Amino acid sequence: MLTPQNTYIALLVVQAIHILHHRLAKRHISFAEVISATVLCVPPWAPLPAWLFIGVHLSLIAVQKASQRIS
Repeated sequence: MLTPQNTYIALLVVQAIHILHHRLAKRHISFAEVISATVLCVPPWAPLPAWLFIGVHLSLIAVQKASQRIS
């Protein structure tokens, strides 16, 4: 089920794996990681619409997974 809390945790896990990938490949952190880290600073219970959280979280997960496949 897609909830802001679930997508927040999914983004957190993808972010951690992606940062580890960058570290192991000795690559620099990109703009996508900075944006994801900033978004993760906003808790999923903040007074924002759920669709906004879910959309942003899923979009950033897709960007990070796509950029990991390219490299």
